[in-house]
Amino acid sequence: MPRIFRPNAYFEEELRLGKLFPRELEARNSVLESSFSVLNSFPDSAKILAHSPPEENWIKYWKEKGIQIPKPILLRNIKQSLQKEKEIQLEEWGKISRWNSNNNELEIDPASSDPAKIYGSKLNQNDWNQESNSDLISYSIRTSEDWETFLQKEKDRFSPDQKFVFKTEFGFAGAQKFRDVAGLKDLAYLFLKVKREPFLIETWVDRTKDFSLLFSAKNGKYKIEEGTILLNDHKGKYSGTWMGEFSEIENYLSGMSESFSKISKFHPNYEGYGSVDSFFYRSKGTQVLRKISEVNYRWTMGCLLLELRRKFPKKGNDLLLFLPKVQNSDPYSRLKIWEKETGWEILPLSAFFSPYRRPNQKNLIWVRLPAGKTQDPWEEAKIVSESGIRVLGP
Repeated sequence: MPRIFRPNAYFEEELRLGKLFPRELEARNSVLESSFSVLNSFPDSAKILAHSPPEENWIKYWKEKGIQIPKPILLRNIKQSLQKEKEIQLEEWGKISRWNSNNNELEIDPASSDPAKIYGSKLNQNDWNQESNSDLISYSIRTSEDWETFLQKEKDRFSPDQKFVFKTEFGFAGAQKFRDVAGLKDLAYLFLKVKREPFLIETWVDRTKDFSLLFSAKNGKYKIEEGTILLNDHKGKYSGTWMGEFSEIENYLSGMSESFSKISKFHPNYEGYGSVDSFFYRSKGTQVLRKISEVNYRWTMGCLLLELRRKFPKKGNDLLLFLPKVQNSDPYSRLKIWEKETGWEILPLSAFFSPYRRPNQKNLIWVRLPAGKTQDPWEEAKIVSESGIRVLGP
């Protein structure tokens, strides 16, 4: 029975739309397709299902590093590639589909999608997770009545300079919308009356540091795998993950045991990788930890980095970082110069160009930093990012 891995980065959008493979997000998915091609370059690994083949120069770069990138199964050829298979072992970034051998196609599997909708819903998670942070307002809004209840209960606490964040029930990190008190009514109308979508509204707080607890679950047992630093901007938009030995990660994990126990009881039947997103924020001159901002019942970039570290063991710290579109025609030769200049090992997890030589809007790199460095991870990531933009620029 063949093993197939489908890196569906648009998992939340599939849940929201109730259909597989949203075409408008194919380009975004290519980052994961190439990243998992690297991870699954070992014998007996699952074959990757991809929208398009990776760029030849990217494959050549990895071959020079001693890694043979396997050919993916292209989505347009899936019927021919798997037509003789009665069953396949399907693995996904986010579990939602199954193989229909009668039609030779993937289809939504209610046994996976129904619990994913229940437990992956930001609104359901908010209803379950009522953290006692008095300065955080958080409401699940499904109807106009919910909205009126929110206004009645909280309007006396509003201040002119206060901001709120609106989050869709299923959506990408950093895609939320922000409004001050004066703009609340119009945005609520857009969600409830125009889009007819429920949403989560929260107080926007001054975030200072973001962390993530990586876990695995099997046979009803949850296990903490690792802690990471999430590199987010002040609006929570993700730009990378740092993993390694650092006292603040250890302190964060040590304070998460009670909350982690709650999570295992919330979704006891889940199996696979997942993560808990947390953040520190300023409140009345002190740092407060919001232990459970969101639970991801799927693979995450942190899980990807953890598996890369396990498949390619090396002492030191590791950084996944998104860089913007390259501005030169031969970025791969620039990578070699960058490695010589810094002493870092720098590996492009995504190709810089599409198969048609169009520069990709975002590029994911994996930087392996020497062991024993005492550099602050946030400062270290900033140095790498600025260095990368300079080297890969015009």
